[in-house]
Amino acid sequence: MMKKALLTSILFFCLPLCLKAQEIYLWHAFEGFLEEKFLEIVADFNHHSDTYQVIPVYKGNYKVTYEEGIRAFDEGHPPHLLQVYEVASLSMMLESSRYVSVETIMKNYYPSFDPFVYIDVVRDFYSSFEGEMHSLPWNTSTGILFYNKEAFRRAGLDPERPPKTWLELEEMGEKLMAVGYQGFTTAWPAAYHLEHLCSWHNLPFGTEENGFKSLNGRLIFDQEGQIFHWTKLTEWQQSGLFSYSGRYTAEPEKKFTDGECAILLQGANRLPLLSRAADFEIGVGFMPYWSHLVESPHNLNVGGSSFWVMQGFSEKEYLAIAQFFEYLSSPPVQANWHQATGYLPVTDAAYYLTKKRGFYEGHPAHEIAVLEVMEKRATSYSKGVRFGNYVEVRDLIVDYLEKALTGELTPEDALHQAAEEGNQLLEEFQKRYGSN
Repeated sequence: MMKKALLTSILFFCLPLCLKAQEIYLWHAFEGFLEEKFLEIVADFNHHSDTYQVIPVYKGNYKVTYEEGIRAFDEGHPPHLLQVYEVASLSMMLESSRYVSVETIMKNYYPSFDPFVYIDVVRDFYSSFEGEMHSLPWNTSTGILFYNKEAFRRAGLDPERPPKTWLELEEMGEKLMAVGYQGFTTAWPAAYHLEHLCSWHNLPFGTEENGFKSLNGRLIFDQEGQIFHWTKLTEWQQSGLFSYSGRYTAEPEKKFTDGECAILLQGANRLPLLSRAADFEIGVGFMPYWSHLVESPHNLNVGGSSFWVMQGFSEKEYLAIAQFFEYLSSPPVQANWHQATGYLPVTDAAYYLTKKRGFYEGHPAHEIAVLEVMEKRATSYSKGVRFGNYVEVRDLIVDYLEKALTGELTPEDALHQAAEEGNQLLEEFQKRYGSN
């Protein structure tokens, strides 16, 4: 907190010294260490600019920040920049009167701007159906496997060998249970056990290239491979090998760091927080895969957020934003953010710079996440999911997963009903914005 207060003081103390500086307001959702690190990066940009000053303003969590930003725009006083989480990206993209695309802004002031310097999966997620990049990716994450090395030793398992496949995880989980541990738990169950599942195994989640091709997509995730995985989750829940811990992060992370569950599926960027809370050595591995579905896994989709440029500002202000975005995308800044936080570097250059410096030798979790996303070129099914009303769709998926886990529905029926009701939400969105 003291560091955050100091950085905030530096940011605002500089402003009176630069009376003619153009102020750029950025509304964000970062908290704790992430906010401190982001303020440090912004302070460095401001320190090197007498003309422009970026002023970060914390507004609350992702949902609150997004809603406050939209409300402010509608009331005529938006911030210059708004952090928007990935599940609201399509809704934001279709409200073109609210924002200016990042590709337009950058090419106006940096004609050599090349959107293809950004990692393919990341760039594609924040690009329109026509391929124009609409927002600047910043904090991008994907899931990995964390495990308790002490628990592995107690169970007679090799503490340097995490499970690679779900079958290996099942076998290891049984040995862990035999010495008093629950096998594994997970954060974000809809993301990891349906979205990631489909991407990792190149299984269809929806039509129209999982919603990337047009608004006319339908959910088709209720198929054999997905049913098989949910059936195994249900069996494992009943046996105690899997411990369902809610739909977010706090409870599964606590079960892991308290030593109850020996394995956790969670975002790579959470490692610093997990390490502070746990009194045991944490190992890391790739997300498991089903070897009967794929010979080797494809790639994982991404989560996180991006910065959107709001409409209604002057050329001078947009020039300031372009310079700030150029700074944020530079390899040293990207590498710094990636190494400090565990978020993915969003450019290839930042990854190769980090690798060249030997950082991954002591920080394997950071590289595992990168390789999961970019080691293989994404397919129509493995590049992610982008549908309208997706916050509600994701909630539906978890609702029905919970019904499967409690035995209220079979896994097959749960997936069928989740797809059916989810498609009704997609139809509502399509009616609102018009199909294309």
